[in-house]
Amino acid sequence: MTKGLGKFLGVCLLGLLLLLPSNPALADKTVEPMVFKAGDDAIAVISLYETNPATQADAVKSFYKTTKSFYKTIPGFYGLALFSSTDGLRAVELSQWADQASYNAFQSSLTSDGKDYETYYAQYSKGGKGKGKDKESTDLGDPLLTTSFAIDQVVAPPGMVASIPGSTALVQISDMTTDTAEHQAKLLVFARAALETIPQLYPAPRTAVLLKGIDTPHIALLTYWGSAAEFSDPSQVPQIALATAQSEDDFEEDEAAETVAFTTDSHLYQAIKIIAPKAETDGKG
Repeated sequence: MTKGLGKFLGVCLLGLLLLLPSNPALADKTVEPMVFKAGDDAIAVISLYETNPATQADAVKSFYKTTKSFYKTIPGFYGLALFSSTDGLRAVELSQWADQASYNAFQSSLTSDGKDYETYYAQYSKGGKGKGKDKESTDLGDPLLTTSFAIDQVVAPPGMVASIPGSTALVQISDMTTDTAEHQAKLLVFARAALETIPQLYPAPRTAVLLKGIDTPHIALLTYWGSAAEFSDPSQVPQIALATAQSEDDFEEDEAAETVAFTTDSHLYQAIKIIAPKAETDGKG
């Protein structure tokens, strides 16, 4: 009797295991981090949105719902991350592309009569699933700016990949703007020097990414500090400063001192969602 019961339970357990998702299915549900590599042709595109603390969460959620399927199959798309600032005043869409040509082709498609894009915008303009008065409040609207960047430098602990994971990651994003390509080059020098001080910081960021504006005199610095749960007070997250450069408020026209006038839009963000490109599969005939 005992052996029969044991055999019966064993068969039941085997059947249960067969019903559970296989490893590939589980992998599909795993959120891939956004990985950064310097020195190749990949570019990053940052769109910066102004938000209201009362409606920020709904607006970002609506944007995610209407973009998660749209981007996945676009040629050259490497991934997209959505961030909400902890002060409620900003949202960032950060996408990566195989190269400038891939992004340019995507941009060209936005002005064509592609059916997929029309469907996407028809959904987005309605604020996703918002109803009535909520339609406008859940719309991120037009970005304050959109800038394409080359990946200039990445920093990560030895043996680790420079990346930003999905939900709960705390990321400082600082977009710095100056007036000329020459001053942009100087800002890059200052920023590279600042990245060299990372090992001296406590806490130190898990990943730092330095971006150089391709067609505009911008640079951007992204620093991933870990999970939001690791900080009792997010405002205490350090901010990497450019020690040599000065802000426009302190700027004096003194080329000998190598000062550069620049403005900074810097906020602490929490990663909300990451959209990965659709995985290539063998498919079924």
